[in-house]
Amino acid sequence: MDNDARKTIIVANAAMLLMTAIHDADHVRQAITWCYRIPVWLLAVNTVVYVPNGLALFASVRGHRLAPLATTLGALFIAVSFSTLHLWKPLIPVWGIWNQSFFALNADQLSWSILALTVVVAVGVAIAGGWAGGRASGSFASSAA
Repeated sequence: MDNDARKTIIVANAAMLLMTAIHDADHVRQAITWCYRIPVWLLAVNTVVYVPNGLALFASVRGHRLAPLATTLGALFIAVSFSTLHLWKPLIPVWGIWNQSFFALNADQLSWSILALTVVVAVGVAIAGGWAGGRASGSFASSAA
């Protein structure tokens, strides 16, 4: 993987982790608004959403050959799981009050906007991972010749 690809996916994974943290901060805001106390066990379970892109960031910093793939898969995990959880219902109902869709919870415009931005960022990060993987495989170099 060349330096440009490596830098790109480092920034992409950091952006995904930051966007996930913003999304979680909005859940804290929702909980305060709804007078819902987030149980400690739920905070612990929620750390799972940071694992894929955290590992991808670690692999990216180390320049591991699978870092682009890890970046893409981690971001797609976020896009699909967050969309499924908030628009429909969770596959595994461990999310407390958020076991209901945003529709059922009557989420406000800010929460909808942050959810949409989270999914858009995740798609962009997945694309960055694919781009970096393509550069690493040499497919861009061979098609340019």
